[in-house]
Amino acid sequence: MRPIRPRRRVTALVAAAFLFALSGSFAAAAPQDETVPQDNPVVAEPSVSATTLTRGSSTVTVSRTANLTRQMVTVSWTGMQPSEGSTGVSDIVNLRNAVMVMQCRGTNPSREDCWVASQTTGDPFSAFWGDHYLPAEPSQWKAYRSLPTGQQYRIPFKKADGTYNADPWPNSDPIWAGAFVVHGLGQKDGGGKSYVDDYTPGTANQRIGITLAGGTGQAQTWVNTKAENPNLGCSGTSPCSIVVVPVKDRACRAASTDYPEAKAKQCANLAKNGANRAPGYWPLLANWYERYVFKLSFAPTATTCDQRSDSAGFLGSELMAEAMRSWLPVRCQKSSPEGLDYIRGWEPDSRRQFGQSDPIATSGYAADAAVVSEPSSAEDPEAARKPAYAPIGISGFAIGYNWERNEAAGGGTVPDIKLNQRLVAKLLTQSYPGMYRADSNGKPPNPNAPTNPANLLTDPEFVQVNPQAAQWAGLSDSVGTQLALPVANTDVMLALTRWIWSDPSARAFLQGKPDPWGTTVNKTYRSWPLPRSDYQLNDGWAIPDVPGLSVGWAGESPQELGAQTIDSWARGADAAMTAWPLNQAPTVLSNNTCCQIKRVDAQQAGFRHMMILSTTSEVEKAGLQYASLQNAQGAFVKPSTESLTYGIDGATVDKGSGMWRPDLTKMDIRGYPGTMISYAEVPTTSLKGAEPKRYADTLRWMTTEGQVYGSDPGNLPDGYLALTEPMQTQAAKVADAVEAQNGTPPPPPTQNPVPDKPNPTSTPSTNAPGGGQGSNTGNGAGTGNNGNGANGNNNGGNTNNNTGTTPNPTESPSAGPNTPGATPSTGSASGKPQAQGTIKPVSATTQGDSLGWLSWGIPAFLIAGLVAGVASPGIRLIATPGHPVRRGVVAGATYLSGLFRRGRRRNN
Repeated sequence: MRPIRPRRRVTALVAAAFLFALSGSFAAAAPQDETVPQDNPVVAEPSVSATTLTRGSSTVTVSRTANLTRQMVTVSWTGMQPSEGSTGVSDIVNLRNAVMVMQCRGTNPSREDCWVASQTTGDPFSAFWGDHYLPAEPSQWKAYRSLPTGQQYRIPFKKADGTYNADPWPNSDPIWAGAFVVHGLGQKDGGGKSYVDDYTPGTANQRIGITLAGGTGQAQTWVNTKAENPNLGCSGTSPCSIVVVPVKDRACRAASTDYPEAKAKQCANLAKNGANRAPGYWPLLANWYERYVFKLSFAPTATTCDQRSDSAGFLGSELMAEAMRSWLPVRCQKSSPEGLDYIRGWEPDSRRQFGQSDPIATSGYAADAAVVSEPSSAEDPEAARKPAYAPIGISGFAIGYNWERNEAAGGGTVPDIKLNQRLVAKLLTQSYPGMYRADSNGKPPNPNAPTNPANLLTDPEFVQVNPQAAQWAGLSDSVGTQLALPVANTDVMLALTRWIWSDPSARAFLQGKPDPWGTTVNKTYRSWPLPRSDYQLNDGWAIPDVPGLSVGWAGESPQELGAQTIDSWARGADAAMTAWPLNQAPTVLSNNTCCQIKRVDAQQAGFRHMMILSTTSEVEKAGLQYASLQNAQGAFVKPSTESLTYGIDGATVDKGSGMWRPDLTKMDIRGYPGTMISYAEVPTTSLKGAEPKRYADTLRWMTTEGQVYGSDPGNLPDGYLALTEPMQTQAAKVADAVEAQNGTPPPPPTQNPVPDKPNPTSTPSTNAPGGGQGSNTGNGAGTGNNGNGANGNNNGGNTNNNTGTTPNPTESPSAGPNTPGATPSTGSASGKPQAQGTIKPVSATTQGDSLGWLSWGIPAFLIAGLVAGVASPGIRLIATPGHPVRRGVVAGATYLSGLFRRGRRRNN
């Protein structure tokens, strides 16, 4: 049904002109129309792929709306009225023609169901005049007493208990009867209690979108779940929606006996300065009636199969947390032969529990499967269980960021940040002192790094590899750049510090040698032994009490308060997603007494500059950008399916455990140095009864059916590379040894995890498919970060982003794992190896959501691919996870998906 559009009538124009002549105060006649808008939302069902709704010539698209957890989504639009009146993201109050993006309760929400920030005077959500426009506001939510010029309203939020964040006006004057004070979400009463206590910077996900001159716009936000936002209460059993409301110029009512001239004049005055198009007018019924509603569905949140007693329990690495979250609902179904339980934990502690006695447990041990990236020592108690190691996932550590350019540089997200080993060493060692350096206007200098650059953006080494850094937010950051990371013992830290230690210049810096610009390691970290799996904050220097010092800082340690310590990789990614730093500062209390140490406020749009250490899957879920890390060949590389494949190519084998480990020193120029392989450490003795087969069968499922890319439950989500054929073979041998329980682990593998199988009929590719990835040797096509030219004449040297030629499979598609007639992994046109199975970029923003377009079938794909060069991600997979037809189709598209889909993240 088409929305009813206002139609200007001659009589209305004549009436407007007449009122103008009488009043003498109208600068221009306000639009008037007596056509009553009708409630006409457009609605979309949940989808794991991008979904678009259309109204007339306008469209709104949401990147994903199904099987959600707390994660980032992108909302974009076309054909909207360009925004006006705002000088930038820091001037939202003066914005006109905004596009409001909100998360709301239910699939047919009312305005009271929408989670929107404070409606208090002076902010962009101030009251709206609801009786100047048709249909007139019918609700009870009068913001003030009635005035001759009209009635203002504010719409409150309906809490989970059915009450509202609103109270009757306390004024006893009868003229205020029926008016309400609507409290801002998160606002506190006189006793310090929040009216809505779960409204924090971590749940404030409403967005005020700006539309560009061409009618397009985009906003990134995240979806809240019941866990962090119980008042909204979104879960697998309690649906919610994303609601998008464009704020437009609406026609004033014509003056009449029911709508006196004083109100008509007020409406016209509002139209003169565009106040009726401010963001706070989103609840105006004429605007609300044209809403776009995207229904949301949420993934199960349980980490155990509570209804089953036959689950295989896994404890350990968060590297596999997102994969486990996807796998668990499928394995918990009644149709699954075994259940699956998973508990996140740091890997060293998981190994310890694997070897810790527990007389109550069936096996006699506290844990029977640990998820790790490093083996147990032969001297540790767990060695008595004769553990074997089955590869179950390929991902890696990643440095993610939420960093923006300043408004003078055009705003928006910084497209790429390059980091080498020495720069990351500086971040780990608290070597940026912030304002406490030798020339900081009388502030006492930190004696541990007194002359170092204040923060990352002022470090000459960083500027050398990131020449645009002076245009980024955070240039004057007084805290010193802080990388969010855990003070804990973890295999990820060991992998990170191995990468740092592999670089001679980083080693020399840590041992006390200044970098070429004179920056030195923080004295408390000098000769810090690496590699290491643990991390601690060493710099406890406290600020002396000197004149001019900010209130509350005397005696405090700026490095300790500024540190962003996290208790999980998910926690760091979440903090960056919401731009709410984890560092603390002394805060003067409301009664002007000093002081309370509190978490700092969230960073506002246009000023965001956060960086975290996490995992590829958590960075993906949070919608963050990846930093490009320098490998041993000098190339700066981001994680992608291609770079993870090259990251494991040529991995060495630990002869004691049979575990592959990426070879940092010999890694291909296209390899990502943060690549990590996750293993299930499982016993080949001590399991009893049905346990051996339960764990063996679970491993077999994880390493075959669990390796199918997609966004549905049971699929391998974004942030992972599917296991290669040699890895699946090794995992199958481990599963057999676990089932046999004879105390004999399988022998170490002798194959490269990505076997080199060049196509003898192909020739090396001289241009990377698609443009933008220059080669260090000059074979890049298009324009790289520092590249130039269409025929591979690239001058970027070792500072190019994602250097090298993209592998181009030319062999026949191979069948998927466990499919009759399966062949080894395909080679590339350049003779370089490819991973087994379908190739899907780690970045969801490049790839789309799943391989669901394959339901059109290979013939349809070929036609669409030849015509458009891309495949639609909008159709779901043709069968349930693990169905043999689906596995065959997905594996059969290996060649095609690798050809048409790049393993590189968009930088915008």
